[in-house]
Amino acid sequence: MIVLMVVLIVLGVVAFCLFSAAKKYCSNSRSSADQEYVKVFGRLRLIIPGILAVILVVAFLLSGIQIIDSTEVGVVRTFGEINGKITSGLNLVNPISDTVTKYDLRVHIRQAQFASYTQDAQPMTASIEFQYALNPDRVMDVAKEYGSYEILETKLDNVVQEKAKIVFAKYSAMTLLENRSTLSAEVADEVKTLEDLYHVTFTSVIVQDIDFSDAFEASVEAKMTAEQDALRAEQEKKTAVVKAEQEAEVAKIEANAAIARAQGEAEAMRITREALQNMPDAYIQQMWIDKWDGKLPTVQAGESASVIVNPGVKNVE
Repeated sequence: MIVLMVVLIVLGVVAFCLFSAAKKYCSNSRSSADQEYVKVFGRLRLIIPGILAVILVVAFLLSGIQIIDSTEVGVVRTFGEINGKITSGLNLVNPISDTVTKYDLRVHIRQAQFASYTQDAQPMTASIEFQYALNPDRVMDVAKEYGSYEILETKLDNVVQEKAKIVFAKYSAMTLLENRSTLSAEVADEVKTLEDLYHVTFTSVIVQDIDFSDAFEASVEAKMTAEQDALRAEQEKKTAVVKAEQEAEVAKIEANAAIARAQGEAEAMRITREALQNMPDAYIQQMWIDKWDGKLPTVQAGESASVIVNPGVKNVE
């Protein structure tokens, strides 16, 4: 703005001097044409500087208008010294002495990738995404201490990485792999301790990725394979034990059944023997009845032979 003002002033002075010189030159001539030029140059030496003066005033007024968005805060510097802040809306400042730096209050997303070590000295690389926003009440402190967003963000990248390294160094590599789901929350707790120092609010901190060396990953894979094999063997052992117990139970049941059958047969034989001893004729007759198929014989022969006629047979020889 100051450069524009200087240029306009210089142009106005030059125009005034040129037209004044032209008027003076033409005024020495007695011709009517030159006298007309004298009048024209006299008017122009006032009109041109006047137009430039109007442009200068308008530019001066417009340059003093600062429009701040609702997501921004403006920090006013008077001759380089921080003098205050302006909020959203239309604001007027002194365009000669004041400059305004706008600071965005929206959430900013940053990503950082870095190398670190675990508690058991395993090298690793990690990737972290964090989101932050400036504290509106502390924008002037940010302007005093860091000046610009670029400097602040560079500083935040470094300190967030250091906080994450502190968390990683607490655990062994295997523990980090096993507790990855809770790792982001612990890193976020560490990072939030920086809010007052850097005048920001961290809205999210996420550990996106953790990578270890190829040798370590190969050892982890081998360990997992061995554990799976051990679990499979243990399961097969349990299955074999259950199967053996089931087979033993079945054998026991079958043995008990065989004993019961043998005892039943022995008891039946005892009863038969007693029946033969006590009532042989009745027992034999009962056995004959049990074995009879319900058909009568057509002929009966013997010492007391007699003919038994079976009504179901038509011809008897």
